Amino acid sequence: MSHFTVLVIGDNVEKQLQPFHEFECTGTNDEFVQDIDVTEECREHGLDWHGLEDLVVASESEVDRNGAHQFGYAVMEGGQLIKAVNRTNPNKKWDWWQVGGRWSGYFKLKPGAIGSCGESGFLGSCRNTGADRADQVRKGDIDVEGMRAEAAATDGRKWDEIRAITGDLDDLITWTETRERFPGDIEAARAAYHSQRAKQAIANADDKDHRFAFLQLDDFKVSRDVFTRRAADSAISTFAVLKDGRWYERGDMGWFGFVADEKDPDAWNREFAALIDGLPNDTLLTVVDCHI
Repeated sequence: MSHFTVLVIGDNVEKQLQPFHEFECTGTNDEFVQDIDVTEECREHGLDWHGLEDLVVASESEVDRNGAHQFGYAVMEGGQLIKAVNRTNPNKKWDWWQVGGRWSGYFKLKPGAIGSCGESGFLGSCRNTGADRADQVRKGDIDVEGMRAEAAATDGRKWDEIRAITGDLDDLITWTETRERFPGDIEAARAAYHSQRAKQAIANADDKDHRFAFLQLDDFKVSRDVFTRRAADSAISTFAVLKDGRWYERGDMGWFGFVADEKDPDAWNREFAALIDGLPNDTLLTVVDCHI
């Protein structure tokens, strides 16, 4: 189960998101639900491969797509499987969503500007609070440069702190490079990677509040200018974008935050920044917390 952010560009947020609902969870039997032929899969693996073992009919005339067979069916004649259908939305991306959620307060407003906030996430989790924050707002009312400056300043302080502990990182062999040196031996790669001078410096640093627990030290093997520029580019950057009916994302979000085929984050953030800068000021922007 995973949460991720989506930037919905334009009006009618609910209408724009609807084509991407997961029918198995929403139960909304609409035009986005399709009959997917899974006959060959069921012949190979059995009807229970798609949960159709109790949804058998003698002919298609018995199929009730709005009732018992809304999620699928199998046609059997004389003990032979004739057809198996799984009813789903092949474009599914979310099973529920809310404006804001864990990222409530995403946008920083310009002085005097007005926006709206959705609800906070579980146990009140949110990104920011305050009268100058919003989850839905016109692009021209967002303090874009202020958000980028804040992100750059925050990450600049992180860079300073880490480099004060590690010193220069020219000798750091990245995790990717280490894996290449130990093909097929993950334990040897881990031992070699964590034995490095800089990694040992972080491991031995004072970390009572566990700030370094999930630190990606490889990210700091760049100049301060590059590090802060990356932060500025990512200040307004969500996992996915919904614009003009099309869904764009960095990768495929799955269980527990695993992302496959992820687009290079630097390239994604640069494209995202250019997209935001190019939008008309009256464009409505909404940050949505999606769950899958």
